Amino acid sequence: MPKIKISPEPKPNWKNYLIKARQFLETAREAYLKKNWSAVGLNAVHSAICANDSLTIYYGEIRSTSEKHSDAVGLLLRVFKNEKEAEKNSKHLLWLINRKNLVEYESRLFFQSEAEDTLKHAERFLNWARSKLPGL
Repeated sequence: MPKIKISPEPKPNWKNYLIKARQFLETAREAYLKKNWSAVGLNAVHSAICANDSLTIYYGEIRSTSEKHSDAVGLLLRVFKNEKEAEKNSKHLLWLINRKNLVEYESRLFFQSEAEDTLKHAERFLNWARSKLPGL
């Protein structure tokens, strides 16, 4: 298994990352109403990354600090060893991370259909993350 660059994180910090995840998703929804498709995409991606950090902090007191966002998926799967539900939901995170480069760094604009898909994946991932964490 490749080494993932991680950082220890105090367990109580999971709450802050979950709050950020919810705020990013709320901003993505607001951007959708304004037809700001690229803002939808980027905020949806950041929502999922923060939700993932919240999970890995709560369960493992670590988070990925790798420059490769896909390493965050590997860390999630390591923290949730052989859990089918985590494997299933990690696909939402990976799908979103694979869109990050497109929406953030490429010259072409994000389309409405892509924005809708990113919102769906981000909502599904955040809902799953919230189901695995204590309520706020």
